[in-house]
Amino acid sequence: MADSSVFTTDLGAVTAYADAKAHGYTGTREEFGTLLANAGNNLAEANAAKAAAQASATQAGQSANAAAASAKAAASAVGAAFYGVDFSGSTSAGTRTGAATEFVFTPGTDTSAGQNDFDGVYPWAGMRRCCCTLNADGTVTVNAYKGQPGYIEDGTNGEVLVEVPLFYVSGMLDVNPRVSAVPMPGFRAPRKFQNADGSLKQKCYLPAFPGSIGADGKLHSIAGVVSTGNKTISQFLAAARLWGETYCINTSADFEVLAYLMIVVYGTRNVQSKINGCVSLYNIAVAGARTNESAVTVAKNTLEPGMVISIGTGGEDASVASQRIVTAIEAIEGDTANVKASFSGDAVTTTTDHKVWRIMQSTGTANSVISTCGSPVSNSDGKHSFVFYGCENPLYGNQWRFECDWKLIDGVPYYCDDPTKYQWSSADDYTKLDGLVLPGDGWAKNLQADERFPWLQIAKEVGGSSGTYLADYFYIVKSGTRVALRGARSSNGNQGGAFVVALNHDASLSWLSSSADLSIPG
Repeated sequence: MADSSVFTTDLGAVTAYADAKAHGYTGTREEFGTLLANAGNNLAEANAAKAAAQASATQAGQSANAAAASAKAAASAVGAAFYGVDFSGSTSAGTRTGAATEFVFTPGTDTSAGQNDFDGVYPWAGMRRCCCTLNADGTVTVNAYKGQPGYIEDGTNGEVLVEVPLFYVSGMLDVNPRVSAVPMPGFRAPRKFQNADGSLKQKCYLPAFPGSIGADGKLHSIAGVVSTGNKTISQFLAAARLWGETYCINTSADFEVLAYLMIVVYGTRNVQSKINGCVSLYNIAVAGARTNESAVTVAKNTLEPGMVISIGTGGEDASVASQRIVTAIEAIEGDTANVKASFSGDAVTTTTDHKVWRIMQSTGTANSVISTCGSPVSNSDGKHSFVFYGCENPLYGNQWRFECDWKLIDGVPYYCDDPTKYQWSSADDYTKLDGLVLPGDGWAKNLQADERFPWLQIAKEVGGSSGTYLADYFYIVKSGTRVALRGARSSNGNQGGAFVVALNHDASLSWLSSSADLSIPG
């Protein structure tokens, strides 16, 4: 271990330690010095590991490459490193800055590890899945981390969450987002890490899986189920509050944590150009009749296990079968063009007059990815879930997500910072953000924020396209009270993405393609 004394006496390190303490760091000066000192060792080890990785084309070598290359930035913690990306003009891709200047990100699949140089640096290196007990007071008790005995994703040992260590951010997401593991001048802790008294949490928790309402009426984060739809924003919120009064559904604070981490890693505002997500599913034809079977005949390569389907007469009709999970794909003897797709639930009768509505992917379908970020099979076909450091389908694709801490009233955004007071009937307990002038419908070009609530970033101008600026669409109706949705659903194609916002529905919206994830206060 490196000698930490030089770091605890060096003026820059002492200043960094003081700033860290002022922002909630709870360790001793010696521990902080050791953290910084070890960063130097990590750099030497990283360079050696990176050299070894570059000499090998194996997947193991690629993993070493990711860990090694990432540590070159961890080493910069001696100088209080940040990892960032700068954007300019209409080009969606950015230029990496700070300690991330030479970083490479290539997402993986279920057969390829890709390359992700962020894997070994904090905060990304500290993100890990865990089974947790949710306490009524909003705190979380970790029962087991992934890889430990007792870790299971079906809910029998608690909710499956992703633990995220404290980090700091600066800059707007669309201009110059920056992330640092330690406090730096001009940086702030994301809202998710801030307690009501101004102190900081050393970690926060995000749902690992899209939200599903169970038989107990509660909103869950577990694998192997269909994420819930056909509920209003108030119904989703009520299901979350069964855990405790401070639990809720997606907020702008949840978005902020994931968005800064994701945009810096991806290095582009057009997130779909890196990982497309589940955005290109819809109807396919039934290719052969079946009588009284929990199966349907379809063309090859159109369905796969884990996909959620309904069967009906076309469009989004589900009169024959509703929200079934495909369980197996089998060859049909003598038929080289089609396959038998078995699914969960009761047997049905299907004919060639029917259509299969490919709704979404069930939860856990990205578990086969062998790297921290990526999709099974393909990162570009638009048919697969993806994982980002343990979070499945975060921010975009599969289903729209309600965001509950802000709303639109006659074209003006209103924000509420108290999770016990979210409602859609009045402006009571909300702050009017009348300094934000929102544009009409269109492809978003840039973002704006109220300086009091910098974590809520909303479109400022439109006029871009699917491949320029933010590369995401902005929907709005400027009359009445409108709820916020983000991300787009499984058939929105290139209109989906991390920056897509829909402000064109009221609180009565109840649609299979709109859902909500659990938001954990502790």
